[in-house]
Amino acid sequence: MEINFEQWIKRQDISEEAKMLFDDAVKCYRIGVYRPAFLMSYLGFMKALRDRLLKSPKPHLIHENHWPKVLNDLKDEKLWEERVFTCIEEKEKEKKGPNGEKPPPVSKVFLVSNDIIEDMPHWRKIRNTCAHAKDSIINHSQVEEFWSFVQSHLSKFIVNGGKQWLLEQIDKHFDPKYKKPNSAFDYLIEKIPNVVRSSEIPELLTEIYKEHIDLTFDDDHIKNRFWKEIFNCTDQNVYEAFHTFVTSEHIIFSEFMEAFPEKLMMFSENEELMRYFWHHSLFENIGNFLDCFWILATTLIENEVIQDEEEKRDFVQKLATKIHPLGIPNDKQIRLFDQYGFFEPVKSHFNSLTVQYRGYDNANSKSFYLIYYLKYKALDSEIVKILNSLFRAGYHFGRFYNGLSEFIDSNPNFLPTFREIASKEGIQLADYFQEEFHPVEQS
Repeated sequence: MEINFEQWIKRQDISEEAKMLFDDAVKCYRIGVYRPAFLMSYLGFMKALRDRLLKSPKPHLIHENHWPKVLNDLKDEKLWEERVFTCIEEKEKEKKGPNGEKPPPVSKVFLVSNDIIEDMPHWRKIRNTCAHAKDSIINHSQVEEFWSFVQSHLSKFIVNGGKQWLLEQIDKHFDPKYKKPNSAFDYLIEKIPNVVRSSEIPELLTEIYKEHIDLTFDDDHIKNRFWKEIFNCTDQNVYEAFHTFVTSEHIIFSEFMEAFPEKLMMFSENEELMRYFWHHSLFENIGNFLDCFWILATTLIENEVIQDEEEKRDFVQKLATKIHPLGIPNDKQIRLFDQYGFFEPVKSHFNSLTVQYRGYDNANSKSFYLIYYLKYKALDSEIVKILNSLFRAGYHFGRFYNGLSEFIDSNPNFLPTFREIASKEGIQLADYFQEEFHPVEQS
């Protein structure tokens, strides 16, 4: 059975070398050899901090001329451990506040509290005892206490000043004066968990999005690919922080779903967010001229996000009010929507043709909806009566007239069906629908 610490350390974003040291520590702990268990744990922790320092930019409180020396020491197998400890301990000089008070000095290198810094000599003393004082007893509780310290505080050892450096690097990366448009940006994402505390990553992502890298309508744009990479990030802290960021504001969530509709169901457990999305955001924040609008609507229905049948029907009929020449669902989506009355609102446009003195104008202004309905739905007596009345009243030109003529030319079964229904209903055909006006082609 895995120890809790063993499971936890496997999930951390630390180097394989550091993980191997922790793995050896756990093996020693299991067989009751606590002296090497503590020593390996301490070295694993220090190695993780060393790697973090090597990956990070210069802390802003460290003098520029001093940092290269620090980096060289960190790479030296004999000096690295001592240098990591020095970096933890190094603090600003005491400063007086505006009222003469003396706030506690802060670490020059890591964004950690003084309490954590002051714990380090204690752990170092036990480490030295393990290495040199052979007669001293080291027991399981000391190993477990150090593991608790590591679990509680490893994520807090963030290099001071890295956030601003990262934002500057992001700006440079996406500026064609400095980088080619399609340059790899993985290194930027890898830095995110190293420049702020885990709890601050959502705030950092918000700042990156609002002030540095927004989304575009071009799916393959490098900015969209940057965010897609974060969507798929394997670092658990970044992944969880990204979810927190994306769901922090309804407008942000809408913008990301518009760019990445395939990711919608990743948030299905957030019932309140999803309800607000299908009830409001989809219609108010996402352009219905985009394919993603219909993809998102389809996803919501297919995955039973809207479970109440009456609400589902209302939702689909609301979708129908959003169709226009530049934004229509595909045939597969239409078959799904049709199960919930998608065409009922579309059919209602035919009623406007019966309005006195406005029938012609309404026919032309609603031509798209009328032809769209005829394309997908079978004729019935109600539609036949309305269209026949319109043409018997003298309608003979305009957008709908031209559109219907083109539709009839490309749908040879329309007129025979129309005439058959009219005959059954005892409707006197308008000239437009007579065979003399549209003769049947002989095959």
